[in-house]
Amino acid sequence: MKSIKAILAGTVFIVIVILFLQLLYIFVAVAYNAMADDFPVLNDIAPSFRYLIGIPVFISVMFIGGYITASIAGEETTLNVVLHCLVVGLITAIGMIYPTLGNADITVTGMVIVVLALGATVGGGLYRQKSIKAEVKKL
Repeated sequence: MKSIKAILAGTVFIVIVILFLQLLYIFVAVAYNAMADDFPVLNDIAPSFRYLIGIPVFISVMFIGGYITASIAGEETTLNVVLHCLVVGLITAIGMIYPTLGNADITVTGMVIVVLALGATVGGGLYRQKSIKAEVKKL
């Protein structure tokens, strides 16, 4: 039961934060487009701006989701932490990418996003486990 709670908590956190950030992105994009009308040079940097800001924020959210998952799971073994975080990463990454596919195939960018999501989620879980072990050593 603890495993299900951990997976559910990590997944819900990631989904809620990502949805909130997407809403925030819409507001920023509207303001950016309004500014681009007055400053045409902004139209050239719009695509790279999306990736330069979006990818680090996405990785951070996934990392924190993995940290939360590992905190609730409270597993002592690295394998269990990795498995819990992989499940959360797969659920959220596939949940984000699958609806966008429609009748298309997954692109290289989509595969990179899945790999980044899995890596960041597992990284957050392993970071949590490492910090717990460091606290135990201090005691």
